[in-house]
Amino acid sequence: MFLLLALALPLLSAAAPLPPDGLPTPTPQPTKAQRTTFTLYVPSVQKNAVFFTGPTVSFGYGWGVYNWRWFRPNEVQNYGPTSFNWVKMTDNPGNATAELCDAKRIPHNVLLRLNKAEAGVSPQAVGDDAYTWAVSMEDAPGVGKCVEAFEIGNEPNLSGPGLYNGPVDPEAYADQLCAAHDAIKGVDPSFIVVSGGLAPTTSLFPDETIVMDEEAFLRRMLTRIGDTHAGDAGACFDILAYHNYGFRTGHLTEPSDDPYDPDCPDGMCFRGVERIQMILWIEFGVPKKIWATEVGWLRDFNVEGCLARNPGVFGNFVGFENTDQEQADELVGAFQYARANWQWVGAMFVFNLDFNQREWWKNDHCIDEQGWFAVQGLSDYEHTYAAKAALEALEKLP
Repeated sequence: MFLLLALALPLLSAAAPLPPDGLPTPTPQPTKAQRTTFTLYVPSVQKNAVFFTGPTVSFGYGWGVYNWRWFRPNEVQNYGPTSFNWVKMTDNPGNATAELCDAKRIPHNVLLRLNKAEAGVSPQAVGDDAYTWAVSMEDAPGVGKCVEAFEIGNEPNLSGPGLYNGPVDPEAYADQLCAAHDAIKGVDPSFIVVSGGLAPTTSLFPDETIVMDEEAFLRRMLTRIGDTHAGDAGACFDILAYHNYGFRTGHLTEPSDDPYDPDCPDGMCFRGVERIQMILWIEFGVPKKIWATEVGWLRDFNVEGCLARNPGVFGNFVGFENTDQEQADELVGAFQYARANWQWVGAMFVFNLDFNQREWWKNDHCIDEQGWFAVQGLSDYEHTYAAKAALEALEKLP
């Protein structure tokens, strides 16, 4: 999660890549400000849709975690039981089988993000990497899996390190996603393949190779998949992923609740995912579910003076701050709203459980914002903030 990029901060520029030979020039799309025809979103109609393609699994209540090893059985330090049924891992352990299989198997469903899909990496290399992971994540073919799902890359509409790591190119990413999908399904069709979660960002950034509007990226990605797969724009993923944060707005406060309202600029609010669903389902006819693989609200960093100590980072988050209780209320309300209104959302992952446990962050709470999204307490692994306790107590609907 890199909200600095999502807010379109100036970054090191990179030259835009040329499209592959033979690739049709994408049809120019209207800007978000011009797209007034999509404002007739009717939740009461959409939430009653019952036909989906893709895997049939219960709704996922997920943690995005740093110390994922603390979920394994028999660890000296352990987060203990949780009412959540999914864990998302963002790093790739070196000896995956030894870390994640057999006696080390995390006793929850696991979404493992694969980080090979980056700028300059060939589809073949991404496919080979995905194949290796899929093979290593089976205890034995057809017998048992060490993880349930793979997310291919992270925020590929942003160019920074840990994201697409180079010039943004939705056609290139689509080819990488397809290669990973085919490789994973070739090992075990029951693995769930999730596209890399798109970051909500602005349509006004001047260089799309650095920051690309997520809606423009999605349209070009789906067009490329359809062009290479006989018109089936959903051929290369089971689940589409999106990162819908709260930003400066609440999720239930009108009118900022409305994803087309000016108080939700460029869809940058919790309900912005509704705009993504309209593109996926209505424009491209792909009735697959969406997973919100990052959802979060920021605690108040002013209690430690982070704005004054690191204005270059925290100046971009003024207005994002919540008290501990407000963070709890926002997150609980987000899950309740999604379950009541979005039958097309199949999982939500809180960003984050414990990114405040990173050693460098514990040494300096103002080094970045990610620890301020955490709901696990800092002092030790048994302490929690209000949001953790509230989320654990939340009624979990299937």
